[in-house]
Amino acid sequence: MEQFLGLPPVGSEHGPAVDELIILIHWLMFVLFIGWGVFYLYTLLRFRKARNPQASYTGVRSHFSNYVEVAVLIAEIILLVGFSIPIWSKRVEAFPNKQEATVVRIVAEQFAWNIHYPGRDGIFGKTDIALVNSENPLGLDRTDPDAKDDITTINQLNLPVNKPVIVYLSSKDVIHSFNLTEMRVKQDVIPGISIPVWFKPVKTTDEIRIERQKGFSLTRATSQTKTIILPETKKIFVPKGADLKSYIVMQDCTDKDGNIILQKGERLTSENVIILNDASITEINARPFEHFDTFVATQDYLDQSGNPLVSMGAALLDDVVNKLIDAGIKEVKARPISGLDLYVSMETYNNSEGSPIISKGEPLSEEVITALGDAGVKQMLIAPATPTEIACAQLCGLGHYRMRGYMTIQNADEFEKWYQEQEAAILEQYGSTEVNQNTTETTPQEIK
Repeated sequence: MEQFLGLPPVGSEHGPAVDELIILIHWLMFVLFIGWGVFYLYTLLRFRKARNPQASYTGVRSHFSNYVEVAVLIAEIILLVGFSIPIWSKRVEAFPNKQEATVVRIVAEQFAWNIHYPGRDGIFGKTDIALVNSENPLGLDRTDPDAKDDITTINQLNLPVNKPVIVYLSSKDVIHSFNLTEMRVKQDVIPGISIPVWFKPVKTTDEIRIERQKGFSLTRATSQTKTIILPETKKIFVPKGADLKSYIVMQDCTDKDGNIILQKGERLTSENVIILNDASITEINARPFEHFDTFVATQDYLDQSGNPLVSMGAALLDDVVNKLIDAGIKEVKARPISGLDLYVSMETYNNSEGSPIISKGEPLSEEVITALGDAGVKQMLIAPATPTEIACAQLCGLGHYRMRGYMTIQNADEFEKWYQEQEAAILEQYGSTEVNQNTTETTPQEIK
């Protein structure tokens, strides 16, 4: 059922209970859908005009519909009282001991997740809005003794496995939605409020990556090669007030003093046309704009001197297309972009000489995909490079898609190594290893 619903792997201790509730709700919706559908069809046939030429004013005398409604009500009460409320209660009341948990503070903003670890002393250092800048988005006051060992990151949340995690959420601007899909955690982040959530990871990111691995057909990706006819450069007239954004400039344009006012490769928008008109330029070399950036070259292309213009597997961006046109190349062999740049290979693949084209765990690229296709590899095993992410499920602005962070669940040794690297970076930047050894229990009031 989890696969049918498209649920991602569960990575938290409470995740199976959430999935069980989701599945039960879908079963109830399925039964209701079938039941009401059958009832609707029955009423259409049973009470059709041909069978009931005259209206009946007594109506249905059976109490069957009442029994069904009571049964649905009982099912909903069971889901609510037996499943939903206990899960919710545990998430909001049964918080683990802070001394035995990883405590993290996360401050959301358009469009980033600012992550704050309290350091070895377990106490968050003071923050000051006057100190907030691009280098210090949290406004952390490093002169505060409690802040000297604090660790901060942006869009990178590292956590140890099999240890409870308490996260204090707040926002600097608008409402965001903190969503850890694999952990089955989702909480709205509201400005001016510190909202605690907790969960316990039971799988590492590497384990979840293995669960999310899948086969990919290289034959399908590399067999769609086609010949792309490149547009020709021609001289076009630039009338006043025109919008020629379907054309790309193929020369640098200068004013009467020799200053460049429009560079090669720019689009002929209405604003750029005005610039040319002001410089009394009425004709210009240009080419039609085409969406070739969704294709990659399937072979190397060189100019007459042997200099590379585009490499095999490189995207046909506008500047690349311009170079090819200038070199007199009329057509290019290309294929659609595979879109696998967010995946890694889960096995090592070699060429005919036995040399590795890509090793296990390495990221995929269009160049690698093309090389694998040339080596005769037809199928490969891939997995997401970042299977555990921080997503924002709230539409918080036009740049909402950038509200993406990375969560890495590690074993105890890996997390300790990462933590020591962060401490070394603090030492290098601030020149202080002073740590408050009077470890105390961190409370929401101590998060300043």
